[in-house]
Amino acid sequence: MAYGEAPSQGIDVFLPASPGPHPIAVLIHGGCWSNTTAGREQMRHLGPELTRRGIAVWSIGYRRANEAGGGYPGTYQDVSAALDRLVEDAEAHHLDLSRVVLVGHSAGGHLALWAASRVSLPGESPLRAASRLESRTVISLGGVGDLATFARFVPLLCGPGVLERLAPSDKLTEVSPAALAPAGSVVMVSGVLDRLVPPWVAYDYARALRAKSGIAPRLINLPDAGHFDLVTPSTPAWKEVRDLIETALKAR
Repeated sequence: MAYGEAPSQGIDVFLPASPGPHPIAVLIHGGCWSNTTAGREQMRHLGPELTRRGIAVWSIGYRRANEAGGGYPGTYQDVSAALDRLVEDAEAHHLDLSRVVLVGHSAGGHLALWAASRVSLPGESPLRAASRLESRTVISLGGVGDLATFARFVPLLCGPGVLERLAPSDKLTEVSPAALAPAGSVVMVSGVLDRLVPPWVAYDYARALRAKSGIAPRLINLPDAGHFDLVTPSTPAWKEVRDLIETALKAR
């Protein structure tokens, strides 16, 4: 379904065969915040993986940093709009808004952490809005929580211009999850063999969050797992991730 005019402003919805009400996994795709990589189709293979286990999937797209209207503030406003749409459509799809987990991979991990922390934005921020959705847990899969420490790598991994549009230097405290305080619990999952977003990235976020707000995220390092193993159903890493999702939702 569409929530805006741009092709990337869409949501893929996967529903279990059972009548519900269903717990919900909100998936946020990665891809370097750039439209040069695939969008929410990156996560479509996870829809059947979770619906077979009784979990509804709300997989959101968003305008990337190098798309018209994307970057700051559009990318973040898109994430908020897609989450608001979940609240609006929950009854029609028999979704249980008391059981929601946010799951983001890579760049989507950053956006999932941000979405879970947007309630702490300053009132004057254009990104601040009343949060209509509460999630028990946010699970970041090879995601970036501290944009300040990771900033030097973004041009190398994602190309020029992405960081400047996504996180202008004077807006960093509004868009870096490490500068905000999350609502609910945080789980940072890293692959030990991840060369794109190594485990130290999660540790940087955890250190910054503890210093700012005293919150200690759960850090999980999965052996023999690379960046994409975390979202590949045939891998042991995905089975670990799936268990974390089920545990967060108490779906078993």
